[in-house]
Amino acid sequence: MKKVYKDKQEQFGWDAIYKMLEIAKHEEGIVYEPNWYSNYCMTEKMCEEWKQWFLKECTKRFRMYKKKSETEFDWFNLMYGLKINNDYDPERKE
Repeated sequence: MKKVYKDKQEQFGWDAIYKMLEIAKHEEGIVYEPNWYSNYCMTEKMCEEWKQWFLKECTKRFRMYKKKSETEFDWFNLMYGLKINNDYDPERKE
């Protein structure tokens, strides 16, 4: 389902979204739903795991300092990050 993009920023954006969904144990297809980022959630622990992945990948792919990667993560998480809900249990079916 993952696409390959010519623009490396766009490619990284989609890779980061898919990684977030993988960590939060959501299906990749939800990105085609309207307002998917506000209808789903993840725990703080999952968010921290995603942040560590994001910082490592962003620093590696774009050769930027860690501080700049942290700023990029903050903006990206604000725009596309899932809501934080520590009661979220990915194993529970609703």
